[in-house]
Amino acid sequence: MRRLDAVVVGGGHNGLVAAAYLGRAGLRVAVVEARDRLGGPCGPYEFLPGRTLSFTNSPGSLNPAVVRELGLADHGLEFVRADPTVVHRFADRSFAGWRDQARVDAQLDALAPGEAARYRELITGLDRLGAALGVSLDEPPPALDELRGRLADPDDRKLFDAVFDGSLRGLLAERLDSEQVGGLLGMLALNAQLVPPSAPGTAIGLMMRPFARASAAGLTGPGDAERVALRGSTGLPVGSMSAIVDALEASCRAYGVEFRTGTPVSRILYDERGGAVRGVVTAAGEELAADRVVAAVNPVHLFRDLLDDGALGPGIRADVAGQRMRGSAFKLVLEVDSLPAYAGLPEDADPEAARACQFRFGDSLGHIEESVTAALAGRTSERPLMWGLVPTLTSPGLTPGATHLISVNAWHAPYAPADGGWDGERVEAFGRRCVAVLEELMPGLGDRITDHRFMGPVEIERELGLLESNITHGDMLPAGLFGARPHPAVAGYRTPLHGFYLSGAGTWPGGYVTGTPGRNAARAVLADLREGGGPGDRHTAPGAALRAPARNPGRAPAQDPAQDPGHDPAHDPTDDDEQRRPA
Repeated sequence: MRRLDAVVVGGGHNGLVAAAYLGRAGLRVAVVEARDRLGGPCGPYEFLPGRTLSFTNSPGSLNPAVVRELGLADHGLEFVRADPTVVHRFADRSFAGWRDQARVDAQLDALAPGEAARYRELITGLDRLGAALGVSLDEPPPALDELRGRLADPDDRKLFDAVFDGSLRGLLAERLDSEQVGGLLGMLALNAQLVPPSAPGTAIGLMMRPFARASAAGLTGPGDAERVALRGSTGLPVGSMSAIVDALEASCRAYGVEFRTGTPVSRILYDERGGAVRGVVTAAGEELAADRVVAAVNPVHLFRDLLDDGALGPGIRADVAGQRMRGSAFKLVLEVDSLPAYAGLPEDADPEAARACQFRFGDSLGHIEESVTAALAGRTSERPLMWGLVPTLTSPGLTPGATHLISVNAWHAPYAPADGGWDGERVEAFGRRCVAVLEELMPGLGDRITDHRFMGPVEIERELGLLESNITHGDMLPAGLFGARPHPAVAGYRTPLHGFYLSGAGTWPGGYVTGTPGRNAARAVLADLREGGGPGDRHTAPGAALRAPARNPGRAPAQDPAQDPGHDPAHDPTDDDEQRRPA
C-alpha cells in the first residue's frame, strides 16, 4: 500500500492545478489518470499522424492567478495577444472584434443604428448587477434565495429577474435591436450547452465576466484589469492549448507531484465508522492510501461508478449520478496546404491578423435556437454553430512543413441521433457539412484540404472521457450553479466525508479552461490543514500548508505574461476567451 498526503483523481487541467498547489504547499501528492495522457480535452491529442494539438479552442480563459502563482511562465508557457481577438461570421458579413472600442462600436451601429449605445448600456447594467451581488469566482457562491436578498435597488432587482429567471432571448430582445448582435452574445452565454436561448436562466452566462470583475474589485492600478480571471486577457498559448497542460505538468513535477497515467480508479476508499476518506483503489487493485482525496472528474461518473451509497448517502448519490449530461460536441481538424483569405472583413482589417485569432459562426439568436432545437429532437443542424483557431499561425512547428492546421469545435451534434448512431458515414457527412459552412468565411477551403479528422460525440466520449461529449460536465444554468453545483450537500468543494473534496468542471464556477475550480479546491484543502484538518495530519502538520515550497526554494512567483497596462477589455464584446466572454 502506497501512502501519500493527497491523491488527485483525474489528470485534466483542473486536477493538475489542484495537485500543483498541494505540492507547492509541501504535500506528497499523486495524480491518478485513466487515460495514457494528462490534460483531458486541454491536453495533447494526435488527431492526424504527427499532428498533435488539444481538443479545446479556449484562448484567454486561463486564470492569470494560476499562471502567476504556479510559475507557469518559468515552465515555458507563453501567450500571443491577438488583435482582433475574434472574427465572427454572419451570413452576409464578417465581424472583427478589435480591442479598439471605437472600431467595435462602428460595426455594432452598422448592424443597427444606435446599437453600440444600447449594447454598452446593457453591459454597464450587468457590471452593476455583478458588483451588487458580490459573487466571487474564488469561493462557492450562495444559493439563489440569498442572492435575491442582496439587492436593494429596484433596477438591479428587475435586471436580476430578467437574467436569472428570464431567457437570454427575452433579455436581448428587450435591450437590443439587432438579432446579429444577439448572436454575438448568444455564442458567449450558451456556447456548448444543449439549451435554447428561449429557455429560462439562459442569460446567466452573461454574468461570468461581471462576477470576475466584482471578484477583483480591489484591483485598480495600471495593468490590474489584465490580472482578472475570465477577462479574455490571457491570450493564445504558443504550442496550442496543450502548452497549458505541458506547463502544469512541469510545475507539478517541480513540486514533487507523481503521476499514474493509464490507471483508472475503481473505488474511493473511506472509513465507515470515522466518516473519513482513506484513499483510492485502482482498476488493477492497487491501493493508494491518503487522508485527502480530490476528485477532479465528472461528478456523474464519480458518484455513479466510484462511490457507493455509504460514502455520502444514497440520496445524494442518486441525485448526482442521475443528472443528464446532454452533450453535443463535434470536432474537426483540417490540414491545408495554404490558408484562404477571409471573406467579408471590414475594409480596415488586416487579413493576416484576422486569420490569427479565433473565428466563430452563429448568425443570430434565431440561428442558435434552431440549432439547439434540432439537436434536442435528435437532428443535426443544417448550419452548425462553430468556433475555431488556426493554431499553426501562432504556434509554428505543429506541422513539419508549410501546411497549416485548422482546429474547429462544432455544435450541436446530438449524442444519440433520432434515426441511428454515429457511424462513420454520419460522422463524415456532418463534418463535410461543417466544411461547407466554413467556406463562407474561407472561400475555396475544401480544395486546400490535404488531410482531415472528424470526431463525432461518441468517439469524443470514448477518447477523452467526456460523458455524452459534454465539455462542461453538465448544464450551466442558475439552479445548478448557485449553491448547488453539483449538489447542495457538496457544492463548496468539501463534502461530508472528511478529507474528500470535489473539483473540476462539475464544480463552481463551472467548465472551461480557467483552472479556477482546481485552485479553489486546493485552497479548501489547505485551509482545512491550517485549521487542524483531522485524521491525515500526522503526515502533514497543519502549518505545512503555509510554508514556502521546499522544492525550488527562493524562486519568486512568475510575472503574469498577460499583463498589458494599456488595455481594459471589460467592455469588449469579442475578447479572445471563447467560453467566458459575456461582455
